[in-house]
Amino acid sequence: MEPTIRHRSSVIGSALVVLALASLATAQTASDGTITINGGRNAIFVKPPTFSTLHHQNLPEKSVVIYSNLGQGDQVYNSISGVGILGPDAGQPLPEAVATAFTPTADHLVQGVSVGVTYVQGTNGVVVSLSEDNSGIPGKQLASETFLNLPLFGSCCTLQTIKGNSGIQVKANTQYWVVVRPVASDTYCVWNDNFRGVQGTWANTTGQGWHSSFQVLESLAVYGQ
Repeated sequence: MEPTIRHRSSVIGSALVVLALASLATAQTASDGTITINGGRNAIFVKPPTFSTLHHQNLPEKSVVIYSNLGQGDQVYNSISGVGILGPDAGQPLPEAVATAFTPTADHLVQGVSVGVTYVQGTNGVVVSLSEDNSGIPGKQLASETFLNLPLFGSCCTLQTIKGNSGIQVKANTQYWVVVRPVASDTYCVWNDNFRGVQGTWANTTGQGWHSSFQVLESLAVYGQ
């Protein structure tokens, strides 16, 4: 059975030391400061974090916050903790894609989705998607974008942002999902946890279908009209 709840008290694995670079990967990796837990499905950075002031790309004019668990300043997301976004050849026991749910309180047009995703090793990139709900797990994909050259795990606070002026209609009191997948078979990236420890509906797949649980959510904000 596929595990879905991240047990943060699990035995810590050995530090990653392999620098597996592909054509889209950057020359530097965060593997020498990364400790893996649960076979890579969780990651902790054990060196001092680094910070920058770049948060996210410009959003469409007059955008409002539909949902956010992001913080501010150098606490936009947790720079040293998150879940692994893993391809099948990332050097971990299983691949993994992860989804975080949100529920609008009113009807909106989604024009931007921001996530805090960072890079450990392998091909440097992820695919971020907005999806409908399908009986409590991610369903039909509504929009997606590929992001390459992510900042290193252990850094904050650059966000990756899907943007679209025309917007995607979402309904009040209806659950939707933001999904992050690896861009290549050897990708090892991290979707960073939200800084404040906000909990909610979360899902992952290790190749055997989606499974959901209630736990600490990954860093996420949704904007629109």
